[in-house]
Amino acid sequence: MKCPMQSGETAALLAYSSGKPDAARAAEWEQHVESCSACREFVAGQQAVWQALEGWEAPPATDDFDQRLYRRMELERVRPQPWWARVWRPSGSRLVRRGLPIAAAAGVLIVAGLMLERPPATRAPQPRSPQVDVLQPEQVEHAFDDMQMLGDFTRATRSDAAEL
Repeated sequence: MKCPMQSGETAALLAYSSGKPDAARAAEWEQHVESCSACREFVAGQQAVWQALEGWEAPPATDDFDQRLYRRMELERVRPQPWWARVWRPSGSRLVRRGLPIAAAAGVLIVAGLMLERPPATRAPQPRSPQVDVLQPEQVEHAFDDMQMLGDFTRATRSDAAEL
């Protein structure tokens, strides 16, 4: 037999606890309850509840109970309701069932829109430290030669422009 406490199907175990098990399976349940401590504890707890319920007696109703009940019912029927109760009661459950999810979705969309439209935080530019490039002597010499050649070219173009 598969343990009902492990499988989570305790309906048959509840029926056994209440004293109304299937006649065919009563012996099988008794053997299982004797061997399984979890089921034994469950059955003992349920039997204690059933015994307490059987021993409980409801207090007797007072002689004027019916009169007081009818008077309260009459007051509820006659008492005028506030305007908001008359408006809310017919549409209240419909409003909660349909309006609340719509309002929640609208709130989510508004928050998402605000988060997408917010400009990204800008960081203050960090001061750059001076960079020192390591150059080879040949590179420096070529750079000076290029600067001298550009200077000669500029002078030559100016003298040609002055002759025209």
